[in-house]
Amino acid sequence: MTEVMQLRTAEDLGIAVRQVRKQQAIIQTDLAHILGKSHVLLRDIETGKGTVAIASVLQVLNELGIRLYAELPE
Repeated sequence: MTEVMQLRTAEDLGIAVRQVRKQQAIIQTDLAHILGKSHVLLRDIETGKGTVAIASVLQVLNELGIRLYAELPE
């Protein structure tokens, strides 16, 4: 079943990333290696650090199979 989460903060996004990564039984260092990134980047995303480049965040989301949608105002 697909779970939908409303993300309002960088911390909310980090919680979602950590949850999915752990559900997939992937440790930060392994995911970092797959992405060619530092485990520090993953830590920063998962702890809600707001200075992470959006391109890096999107790469992590894509690798974990997390889809990101924007609900646009009418």
